Amino acid sequence: RAAHRPVTGPGEHERRGPTPGHLLVGLLLAALGVYTVALLWIEFATSQAHVRHYFSDVETSRPFFAINTTLSVSLLWGTALAFAFAARSAMRRGAQPAFYVSQAALFWWLGFDDRFKVHERIGFRLDVGDHYVLLAVGAAQAASLALLGGRRHLHGRAIGFLAAGVALSVAMLGLDALAPHDMRLRLSLEDLAKTWAAVAFFAFGWTYVERELEARR
Repeated sequence: RAAHRPVTGPGEHERRGPTPGHLLVGLLLAALGVYTVALLWIEFATSQAHVRHYFSDVETSRPFFAINTTLSVSLLWGTALAFAFAARSAMRRGAQPAFYVSQAALFWWLGFDDRFKVHERIGFRLDVGDHYVLLAVGAAQAASLALLGGRRHLHGRAIGFLAAGVALSVAMLGLDALAPHDMRLRLSLEDLAKTWAAVAFFAFGWTYVERELEARR
């Protein structure tokens, strides 16, 4: 008679290493830890009055101050989060997540740039129009779509939302670069084009959340 083999629990024969998702979560938690320590150190080394600039709420006598930028940044970071979810889901299915990761990184950067006006600072440093910096980001997106997208990832609804976002972004850049600064409705048209582009990009990202949810059923 064959000897009885004891049942072993999962992982006793082989210890699996951390997945890329675990590493990403660890990296984000480590970054949050560094951020926490940095702010504590700033107040310890200076004063509460100095560190208050980093903790302060948006206070103004005008209701809904900076609401449009708040909305567009939230949508762009929401898009990044949608692609991060899709990347995590793809990894769990054993699929290649490179396209999703590239999109998560790009839209996170766009939200960060919109919040902290990075392209304007870079344009000032390089002595070029800040719209050229955004065009460089657009070129990076085109490269990502060409190299990592392809027919497997780019489908009808996603292409439609992406095209709408790109068209509205081009309209925003055109107004910024070409329209007279004192033109009536210029500012509203430019910033509302940015917000609607962010809506279209969020819908673009959400199509991949839906796709991954369907694939996991």
